[in-house]
Amino acid sequence: MKYSISKKDGANAWAEAAKILPGPPIAFQSTTRALADTAADFKARFKMSLADAFAAALAKDKRAELVTGDAEFKALEGEIKIHWLK
Repeated sequence: MKYSISKKDGANAWAEAAKILPGPPIAFQSTTRALADTAADFKARFKMSLADAFAAALAKDKRAELVTGDAEFKALEGEIKIHWLK
C-alpha cells in the first residue's frame, strides 16, 4: 500500500494515509517447496513478479482472500479469491 500511494501521490500523501491506517497484524510465513512450486506456476502462466506470485500462492495455500488494488492480479481471479481495493 505504501508503494502504491507514494508512487501515485508522493511521500506526503503516504504520511497522511499512514496516520489514519491501523497497524496491520503481520505474520511472517516461511516458504515450502509446494508454495514455491505454486508461485513458480503463477509466475510462468501469468507473467507476474516473483513477490506477487508468492502472495497469490500463499493466498491459495491458506484459502485466504488476497487484498489488492494491483491490476496485475486480475488474471488470477479464477485461481484465488481477491478483494479489490477501490
